[in-house]
Amino acid sequence: MADKTAREAFRYRVRENRRAKRIILRVTVTHGLEVVVPSAAARRQIPEILAKNRTWIERALKRLGDEQVAANRELQAPPAVIALPAVAEIWTVTREHDVTGARARLEQRAHHHLHLRADLRDSGGWQTLLRTWLIARAEKAFSAWLKQLSVRTQLSYARITVRLQKTRWGSCSRSGNISLNARLLFVAPEIASYVLLHELCHTKELNHSIRFWRLVERFEPNWRKLDRALTEASRTLPRWAM
Repeated sequence: MADKTAREAFRYRVRENRRAKRIILRVTVTHGLEVVVPSAAARRQIPEILAKNRTWIERALKRLGDEQVAANRELQAPPAVIALPAVAEIWTVTREHDVTGARARLEQRAHHHLHLRADLRDSGGWQTLLRTWLIARAEKAFSAWLKQLSVRTQLSYARITVRLQKTRWGSCSRSGNISLNARLLFVAPEIASYVLLHELCHTKELNHSIRFWRLVERFEPNWRKLDRALTEASRTLPRWAM
């Protein structure tokens, strides 16, 4: 009975990860309650795990709900400051409310200063401008960064693109094209560097085999800690960039 109650009480997403040594529960903005299992066979244990961890799940989901309420308040006005830890930059944003119907504009000025002129009640308008600027800033930063890592590791790639992917921090195609998430600008530099290195290693090993992780560890022995930190980083991203 307890298993059935737990199963019905929580909506969750199941993800298989062969590197996981046990069933792991995570609560994130993107997926809500996520259950990570090491194999398909482990799915049978999910109801029991949910029942045993019911109190923790309820608290985590409540905390997530509170965070989402705060995030909705955050979207009511553009940010006054944009911090980009990956490149050690802090940008100030001056906001000019314009109700004339003129096209919204974002101007990049000297000394890490952005000037936004828009109808500030139209969150979709100013968010689009800031996201476009974020992608351009990330493209400039990561293009140079990836090139330096490529030289250091002797791992070559074809080209780089930067976007605002919803679920991935980065990806690498069979032809060696690397795609990176502009939101990496919001994480610590060592975490961003790990993601770039991770994708570079995929130009040599296009899967997550033992050979792949040995290659990653050759250049970044601390990759496990950085990988965990990357997962946690998704909880602190600004809502306007989502």
